[in-house]
Amino acid sequence: MHTEVVELDPAVLKLAKEYFSFVEDDHLQVHIADGIQFVRDVANSAAADEISSVQEKEGAHCNTEPPSSNGSCLESHVEGKVPSKVDIVIIDVDSADSSSGMTCPAADFVQETFLQTVKDALSEKGLFIINLVSRSQAIKDSVISRMKVVFSHLFCLQLEEDVNEVIFGLCSASCIKEDSFPEAALQLEKLLKLEHPEISQSIINTTKKLRQLK
Repeated sequence: MHTEVVELDPAVLKLAKEYFSFVEDDHLQVHIADGIQFVRDVANSAAADEISSVQEKEGAHCNTEPPSSNGSCLESHVEGKVPSKVDIVIIDVDSADSSSGMTCPAADFVQETFLQTVKDALSEKGLFIINLVSRSQAIKDSVISRMKVVFSHLFCLQLEEDVNEVIFGLCSASCIKEDSFPEAALQLEKLLKLEHPEISQSIINTTKKLRQLK
């Protein structure tokens, strides 16, 4: 597994390293960049790769290259390379603008144009996860309605004693059946090889709270 983290403020990365023992390695890289632009660059890079692949199959020579960085948006503290299509995109961004009615994410991250960009950046069976925080049910419904336009299937996880709602968007046209979650949780537990039983039980309990949004 390879994880790319995008953070706008370099001070956050500095604090993480100095006070929380955060370390980058071959499996975890941090980009100091604008999240929306970064996802857009990933989608554009993936599109360029697809065009190149098609032209190669047709016997043509393609000189198309992924779009270049305008400076900092693609900066990586490890490689400085934009990944091609990814399997999972997670958005968890606090909003400084309370006028949107959301404290997470910032409104730009739930515009339909950006949601489509996310889908373009994801692989065929990719997964989009977004932390949605709002005390307005109307705003939540509006966000979910926009996501339904872009993603084939949506699932929701309501966190107890909190206004946080985690929304999962599936790219695949085939839907996951809710009754398959318990078995999937057990498989995940085995893969993670967790040493603490309480964490394993928490994973299993959480799967029971997932529900499909229809």
